[in-house]
Amino acid sequence: MCGALACSPVARARQVLLGHSVQGRPITAQVLGPDSAPRKILLVGCIHGNECAGVAILSALARRPVPRGIQLWLVRELNPDGTAADTRQNADGVDLNRNFPFQWEPVSNPTYYSGPRPLSEPETRAAVKLIGRIKPAVTIWYHQHEDLVDMAGGDRGIARRYAHLAGLRATCLPFLPGTAPGWENHTFPGTTSFVVELPAGAVASAALARHLRAIRSVESGEHVGSSTACGP
Repeated sequence: MCGALACSPVARARQVLLGHSVQGRPITAQVLGPDSAPRKILLVGCIHGNECAGVAILSALARRPVPRGIQLWLVRELNPDGTAADTRQNADGVDLNRNFPFQWEPVSNPTYYSGPRPLSEPETRAAVKLIGRIKPAVTIWYHQHEDLVDMAGGDRGIARRYAHLAGLRATCLPFLPGTAPGWENHTFPGTTSFVVELPAGAVASAALARHLRAIRSVESGEHVGSSTACGP
């Protein structure tokens, strides 16, 4: 249900090819809602190949009606090579969430290897190109294995509202170089990009319902508390 928002009927998602992975796997987005929609929201289900519980949330979201005035971009797999190998990194061994250009720093630790330079990876370049094209009002990046929402920047009240509805702790984690939300929030003032850290394992049905309600709050622009301060 869309609550106070009028809904468009469930429509077949339009598939958009965003690029290809290091090993040539397609990176695609499902698009629901018209291009004329004034509010665009991007959700990325899996950027680390061994942290993909968010894909189930996007799959459920794709089966629901979209509120009028909203366009959803659902990128289930930004790192398909990592998912196939069950690794955090892509096929080059790069942590894609250290490869974005804002305050990029070389990280040699193999778990968080940043790549030889910012935007060295085709997956990162595909994400940057998409975000620059659609300029989403809100972007949600799903990770694991913590029970929290990292209010990385933008309007923290939107991320805090999501956390409250999803039953997760709202906080601000320490800044890390080269992350996707850090780059987005810096590059596109007035938009909001944040991380949802899901717990380990699959998303249970009750939790899935809470996340879908939280996404509806993002669609309608709900927020709670300070737009700038950290804290619950």
